[in-house]
Order: sequence, then C-alpha cells, then structure tokens
Amino acid sequence: MNIIKKRPLLLLSIALLGLSLFIRYRIHSLSNEDVVILEDWYYHFYKRGAASLANANFSNYTPAYLYLLWITRLFSNWFGSIVAVKIIPTVFDFLSAYAIFLIARIKFEDDSPYLFSALFFVLPTILFNSTGWGQIESLYTSFLLLCVYFLLKNKPLFALIMFGFAFSFKFQSIFFLPFLGILFLKNRIRWWQFLLIPLVYVVLAIPAALVGRSWQSIMLIYVSQVGQFHSLSMSAPNLYIFVPDSFYEIGVWVGMGIFITVMAIWGWLNWRAKAACGSRQIILMALASLALVPFVLPKMHDRYFYPVDVFSFAAVIFFPEMWAVPILYQLISSLSYSVFILDASPKYVMLAALINTGVVIYILRKQFLSLQESSREDSTSV
Repeated sequence: MNIIKKRPLLLLSIALLGLSLFIRYRIHSLSNEDVVILEDWYYHFYKRGAASLANANFSNYTPAYLYLLWITRLFSNWFGSIVAVKIIPTVFDFLSAYAIFLIARIKFEDDSPYLFSALFFVLPTILFNSTGWGQIESLYTSFLLLCVYFLLKNKPLFALIMFGFAFSFKFQSIFFLPFLGILFLKNRIRWWQFLLIPLVYVVLAIPAALVGRSWQSIMLIYVSQVGQFHSLSMSAPNLYIFVPDSFYEIGVWVGMGIFITVMAIWGWLNWRAKAACGSRQIILMALASLALVPFVLPKMHDRYFYPVDVFSFAAVIFFPEMWAVPILYQLISSLSYSVFILDASPKYVMLAALINTGVVIYILRKQFLSLQESSREDSTSV
C-alpha cells in the first residue's frame, strides 16, 4: 500500500503498459495487403537466406530494414511470418517510448516520464500502425525522436547520426530537414555534420553490397519510390484529397510550387526570429515541420502523418496546454486509415483533412507565438 501512495504514477504506467501489450497481443494476427507483401519478402529470406540481400528486385525497401527482416527469419522456429513482420516495428515502439521517457526526463524529476512513456505506448494509432498494420513508420520516427533528444541536450553530432539512421530506414524522414535547416542557419548545427546523414546510409548498406547488391541500386532506392503512385492524395489528410486525380499532372506542379513557397516563408520567419532556441522552441519547431511538410506536399500517403502523431504527443511534455492536439491527430489518422483498413468512404479522409487544416494552423500560430514570447524574455533579460 505504501508504494501506491508514494509512486502512483509508476504503478499507473505499469498498468498502461500491460494494457498496451494486451491490445497488441489481440491484434497481432491481423492481416492486410501490406502484410502479405512483407510476408512475401520474409519468405524470400526464408528460402534463400542472406543471399537475398543481393537481390534488388524483390523489395523496394532499404538494406537497413531488410537486415532486420532477415534476422527475424533466423527465429522461424519460434514464430510465423506475420509475427516476424510485425515484431520489428513493435520493438521500435519500445525505442520510441524510451525516447519519450528521455525527453520527459529533461523537464521532470518525478515519475512523470514513466507515465508519458506508457501513455505513448498505448496510443491507438501508434500500436495499430506497427502491431496491427505491420508498417515501419516506428523505425524512422524513433530515430527522429532521438535526434530531437540530442538536440535538446545540445549534442548535434549525435543528433545528426540519429537522423542518418532515420533516413536509412525511410525517405519520409526528410520531412525533418526544414527543421534541421533552421537550426543550421541559427548555428546550432555545423554544415559538416550533415555529411553524417549519407555516411550512415552508406555504412549500413555495406553488408548488402558485400553480398553482391550493386551500389547503383542501393543509391537509387528512394528515386524509384518517388514515381510509384500517381495520385495527389493516397488517403492523406491534406487538401489534395479534394482535387480529382484527373488533374494529377498539373496538380503535382502546382503543389510543388505551393510547397516551396510555404516552406520558404516558414523558414524565413523562423530564421529571422530573434528568439533563442530553447527546449520549448525546438520541440515545437520540430512538430511544425512534420505537420506542415506533408500537409502542403502532393502525393502523400495516410501514414506520412504518423510522425506528427508522435511529436504532437511529445510536445505536450513542454506545452501541456496543447493536450488536445495529439488527441485530434489520433482522430485524423484513424479517419485516414479507415479507407485502407475498413474500405471506408474517402469522405472520412476529407473530414480528417478539414480537421488537420485547423490543427496545422493552430500549431503554426502556437509556434510563432512561442518565438515572440521567447524574444520578449530575451530582450527583458538584457
């Protein structure tokens, strides 16, 4: 009874962790078209072993992920293909939860970090994306969280290494580059540290190259992914969902123009702000970058807003008044996922896009108000 009185947050955290593990166990056997594709890749490793790493045709994912899939094949006597596919992103959910814990430790000295970590682990879209859907968003997003953690600790070298790992798993990690670019312009990151990003990618690709895969195919993986789908919105909760795909060609060009214009304005306003980049400004700028980039870009997928689900929750650590934002992103992503998972009407994505529009505006307003407040505090202290 004493521990209940002394450490209630820790006990609540343990209960939430147990709840999440129970839900994950109940949904781990779910299958879908994407899981079937990943299972095919798994069986490719099961039949051919490590030699499959030399094959550039059976998978369009990077070597970093394929190594993990090959490792799960070594435990084929313990679990089947579906578990093998889903255990990878689920493990990285734990890494993300640990990163949330570390970030919360910067602000709190009590058991609150345990609670934040456990609450994150039980978020519906977080547990479903990995354990239910088998997607790998948790892999690169966990390293984005670690990247921000090291930036909060003023360790940009380690931060860029973490971003290099994120980039080595998925191309959509580049949604973070505008944020990193602003920190570079504010002299928080050195130019040469950006060289760590391709360096990490190349180092992680060496085993595949040694087995026999060509460096050309390794370096062109992301290029081949860009033109894979011809739709302005793949159930992504942005305003392109309202534009018919008959306008695809012109929509892409107009959309890219909008993207460049919006990001140039956002970048200039952040760069010109005189506020110092404290913990609050860094976490909010990271959230704004991840929310804005997929919102103004065409050809986005529903899952590309997964990092916003994560970082909107992380932002609450420093901005508790923003508690409604992660809840709204849970709703937004759930509505977007419903088209693929439940074969629901695209109208649900349209609703999600309208909600997302309001949330993005709120995040941008909150970020610039935070910059203004920081500027006033700096001028007052001087």
